[in-house]
Formats: sequence, C-alpha cells, structure tokens
Amino acid sequence: MGRQNNSPNSPTSTKKGAFSTLKSLGLLSCLRLGSSSKNVVAGTLTSNGTKLTAAKGEVRTEEEKSRHGVVKKEQAWMRNGNLDMAIWSALPEELLEHILAYLPLPALSRLGTVCKRWQSLLHCPLFLQTRAAETGSSSSWPSYGPVRYNVKMSEHGEFHWSGYCKSSNKWQKLPPLSLPCLAGKKVWSGAGGLLCFYNRDNMGRLIVCNPVTKKWRELPPMNHKWRWPCVTHMIVDQSTKAYKIIMAGNEAYPRNSSTYQSHGTEVYDSVLDSWQLSGSLPKDLFLDTQDAALHKGLLYCTAQRTCTQTSDALSAHDALIAYDVQSGVWTEVASQLPDSSAYQTPLLCGGQMVMVVAPLDNDGAEGRFYVLDMTTKNWNLLTIMPKSLHKKLGFWGVCVAHGNQIFVVADTSMLVVVYDMGDGTWRELSSHQADSTFHFITPTIFSPDVNAIP
Repeated sequence: MGRQNNSPNSPTSTKKGAFSTLKSLGLLSCLRLGSSSKNVVAGTLTSNGTKLTAAKGEVRTEEEKSRHGVVKKEQAWMRNGNLDMAIWSALPEELLEHILAYLPLPALSRLGTVCKRWQSLLHCPLFLQTRAAETGSSSSWPSYGPVRYNVKMSEHGEFHWSGYCKSSNKWQKLPPLSLPCLAGKKVWSGAGGLLCFYNRDNMGRLIVCNPVTKKWRELPPMNHKWRWPCVTHMIVDQSTKAYKIIMAGNEAYPRNSSTYQSHGTEVYDSVLDSWQLSGSLPKDLFLDTQDAALHKGLLYCTAQRTCTQTSDALSAHDALIAYDVQSGVWTEVASQLPDSSAYQTPLLCGGQMVMVVAPLDNDGAEGRFYVLDMTTKNWNLLTIMPKSLHKKLGFWGVCVAHGNQIFVVADTSMLVVVYDMGDGTWRELSSHQADSTFHFITPTIFSPDVNAIP
C-alpha cells in the first residue's frame, strides 16, 4: 500500500497533524469562549440585512438575541463544525508558544512529533519563560514519582521513562530524552527538577540533566573510583538553583590505587564545579541501603554495625546515622532500628522521621511504620498495613513520601497504596497496570522545573 507524504516538511501533514493533536490534547479549551446562556457581544452583528450594534462587554441573553433577530454564529476558528486550517496555521508564533506552554508535561512528547516547527517551539524563550512564570502556581506541572525507566536506549536513541502522578492517580509516560550521554546509565538521584544519572558498573562520571529543557552536564571526575556508592543524594537550593550531590559508601578506590578505602564520602558543589572529600563514616558502621532522607540539613541513612561474636553466634545491629551537609560530619542518631531482620527505609513525612519496615515476604507479617522520638531516640509504632492491602500488594518495590502521605509501590504490578499521616487512613490509590516495558524503578521524585540549571 502506498504511503502519503507525511514528512515533517509536508504542509498537509503538518496541518493535519497539528489539528488532530490540538483536538486530542484539548488545546482548544485554552481559547474557546463559554457556551452558557449568556454571551458577550461586541462590534457589529448583522442578520437579514439588519445592522445591530452592541458595545464591547454588553451581555445579551439568548432571548434578547432571538428578539432582535441575531443568528447564532459558528466560532471564528470553526468551519462546518471542523477546525479552520487556514486560521490555525496562521496563528502568531508568540500566541502558539504561549498556548503550548500550558499543556501537561506528558503531552509534550506527542506534540514534538507533529512538525519541526512545533518541536522547535518547545525550546523557544517565550515557551520557557511562560513555564518558568507558572512554577509554584496552580498551573505548574505536578511532581512524578517513583520513576520507572529503561537503561537500554530505544532504537531511535532515546531514554524512555515514566512516573507516577499523584494528582491523576496514573503512571504517565514522560517525554523521551534524546541524549546519547545517558546510554547505559541509571537514575541515581534527583531534586529540584534535575535528575542524576550514573553507571556504577563502569565507574564513569555522573550526568546531571533537566529533562524539560534537555540541558545536561557531565560532572568532573570524582576523587574515588567507587566500588559501591551506597548513598547518592542530590540537594538543590531553590533560591539560587545551586546544588550538591553527596556520595557515600563502604568501598572506594582512590584514583591511581588498587587498594580500596572504606567509609568514604564525596560532595559535588555546582558552584565550585568540583568534588571535595568529606567526613568518613564511624569505623564500626557500614551503609547497607541506597535510601536516605533529608531533614533540616541532615541526611539520614541506615547503617549496620560490624558483626560481633556473642556465645556461639554472630550478631549485628542496625543504626540510624546522619550526615551534616554543612559541616560534613557523620553522627549516630539512634543506636537501634525497629526491626534489624527486615528491609527498612527512612522517610521524612509530615515533618517527622519515619522508618518503613517492609515485610520479608507476602506470607509474613504486614509492613509497619515507625516514628522516631527525637528526644528519647526511641521508635514508636505509627501504623500497620491492613492485611487485605498487604496480600494485594505482594512484594514491595519502593516507598516515597509526598507531604503527609507515604506511597508504597508493588514490585511487579506497580499497584500503589498510600498511608495518610494526617487522618491515619490507608487506601489503594491505583490499580492501573503500568507499562511492563520499564524494567527499573527508583524512589526519585521528579518535580519539573524549567528554571533548574544542570
């Protein structure tokens, strides 16, 4: 079967693609007038040769217009019930940029495939300025998290990913990234509209990228070649847009050396554009997870003590430790965790330090949440996941916190269950089957921001 000319430079293809995209994305709602019983009539109206003049802003009801013989007219941008191609193709570029800036973020990937003109509009100054002005307003884009992605680039050389949107209660595909530098790298951290990519296997450099503006930066080499960087956490200063990346772990090789050095910490400062060695972990503690929570300048992580011999058995106790971002010093916060036999995730939720204890298996005890008493350093039971949700969720994937809510995501089905610390309730939020083509999941929260600078 022959194919029509659908190249980006084809006028017919461009117009048809543009109009169908406008219609499917609901873009016309940005310009349409309301269809209520009252309409604003301005200028000169004619019907049956009778000339009627109405001042700008004057309101005529349907009854008044009928009495004066005013015929209901089709919208100016419509023709026979369809979009008037001539009018829409002649829209001023500035107006089009302004309209497109209010599209939902997932729609931008479809928008860029319409034609080269629309693809270029997404990176124009007015588009970015409009989005920047809406940051923090009711029209700002929502946050997405957790994030799912593929390490292997698509056949078109694109990084494909998706995120869970709390406001729509759906997993949504986000605009693909055509950045060859991301090939083979995983999403390691993120904050303030930026994502941090890293390949631990080849111990390469970190890549920091703004997925909206498509701007990216390859960071300079680290002082260590990390064998196992357990914690990688990004912190963004919202006022200056400067950021730091904290990397800490148990085993790192100093450059030009084959002897590993334990308990290392490095910090990247975007202002200095360099890595600085920082404080070491306490000698008897080892980081055992990649999860961390930032609260009032302290980065909280779980750690395991060196195993000790007690009678005829080995024993080890987990502890909560914290890294002071300002001073670069690690300290022990709590000498014990709620359950050292289970996987535990520290989260900051509702201004409190919460430890999420995941079940060992689907047939075991339900997941439990504990709150740390910062005065006594004791863990107090907050809630237990209802048995019905526990059975339905199965194996846990990741846990993230949004405000006063904690979201638990299933490992395979991507079912999302939420606990609200405000009213103490559990509920199932999403039963939508996520795209099975995404093989990796990370607890990173992505908050789109065109002002973020890699």
